[in-house]
Amino acid sequence: MAVALRMALGAQRGAVIWMVLRRVILLAAVGLAISVPAALIAFRLVKSFLFETEPNNPGTLALAGVVLLGAAILAGYAPARRASRIDPLAALRHE
Repeated sequence: MAVALRMALGAQRGAVIWMVLRRVILLAAVGLAISVPAALIAFRLVKSFLFETEPNNPGTLALAGVVLLGAAILAGYAPARRASRIDPLAALRHE
């Protein structure tokens, strides 16, 4: 509804895509903020599964964060692009 309302009021496609992607990035950042400390705390449990790397290796944690953010952005871009192409009047009538 918010997307249709913004489009009806004249929002540009780029602004709508950025609005959706901002939410995706925020959720991914919150997930990282929760999971990185949890991974550092639970490193003894996973230590036996890791070969030739330390569980608290900053490079490994940074790479995992970059991969997570990249996957989140890719997963959020398609719905954001689809949301920016809706007809605002039809969406408002549907609601």
